[in-house]
Amino acid sequence: MITTLLVAFLASFSTALLLVLTTRWHGAITADAPGAGPQKLHERATPRVGGIAVMAGFALAVVAARVQLPADNGTNAPPWFNGWLILALFVPFAAGLIEDVTKSFGARLRLLATFVGAGIAYYFCEAALSRFAVPPLDALLAASPLAQFVLTLFCVGAIANAYNLADGLNGLLAGLAITACAAMSWVAWRHGDQFLMVATASLAAATTGFAIFNFPRARLFAGDGGAYLLGSAISLFAILLCHRHVDVSPWFVFALVLYPFADTTAAIVRRLATGRPIMAPDADHLHTLLAQRLVQRFGRVGRNLASAVIVCVSGVTAVLAVALHRDTAAMMMLCGFLAVAFAVAYLAIRPRAPAAAAADDIAAEPAKSK
Repeated sequence: MITTLLVAFLASFSTALLLVLTTRWHGAITADAPGAGPQKLHERATPRVGGIAVMAGFALAVVAARVQLPADNGTNAPPWFNGWLILALFVPFAAGLIEDVTKSFGARLRLLATFVGAGIAYYFCEAALSRFAVPPLDALLAASPLAQFVLTLFCVGAIANAYNLADGLNGLLAGLAITACAAMSWVAWRHGDQFLMVATASLAAATTGFAIFNFPRARLFAGDGGAYLLGSAISLFAILLCHRHVDVSPWFVFALVLYPFADTTAAIVRRLATGRPIMAPDADHLHTLLAQRLVQRFGRVGRNLASAVIVCVSGVTAVLAVALHRDTAAMMMLCGFLAVAFAVAYLAIRPRAPAAAAADDIAAEPAKSK
């Protein structure tokens, strides 16, 4: 396993380093210009193709793991741990990368790509959303494979887009992904699921290799390609974990993605309430508002403090979720508490006036606009 994780980290780190060093040659098409949106607060053009590094590290790790790891219940790796898994993640990654380069690949097409990737994982990787620990919904899922298929696609698409929206500060996307993957890897290990443990740990290692160039000073952004890759991978691994181990509460994995989910829900609600398109970007995300407050108090370092605070809270949440991952009632209470805490924090920190104008106060180097 150590060798596999080293492959993931070193491949990602090397690819990210190469992208940074060759910016002068590809920056004309890959760089994200500053000031082009409510959350595009960086001061210099920065490549937004860091997802290439994460994809390269993870794909090579899967190949290495299939060669090195002992078999799962026999002589072969499980059916989902193969090229189909890489393809299922490559589709949304590629859609996001096309947007990063062309700036013209629409949100609906990217959402469709997450559905396609989820469909591949459903049919070829056993990634079926089969239970929610909500009796009426579980009964529907048990009776209807079609319901499983539709809800699998919906949840993967929703979480992938939620991670894309949460990518607004240096290190935030990477930190959220690493904590979620680390928690799932630990639980997979506790259940003897070696391949799922290695898959989630490898994704964390590949993300870490990229994160070195994204925090505290961003020389590379994950871009839509990286955000859709991480969101799709985390949601699919969460589905696999619950599907393969019936004593793992579905609310465990929900707790791990609660911040991106809550932030996206808040964004949809406020945009509908103000008559704006739900896809329209704004600067009213909790992480952006927190960065604004901390910049006013601590200066430019405040934007990194905001990212660190949210990632640390997510880390504490992951630790609690791991400890309670078999107890659905406790996990429901934890998720409820976190949802209320998010709402209170958001209402307390949100200014009365729209925050878009205040974004100038944190001219910085966060990941990118959503």
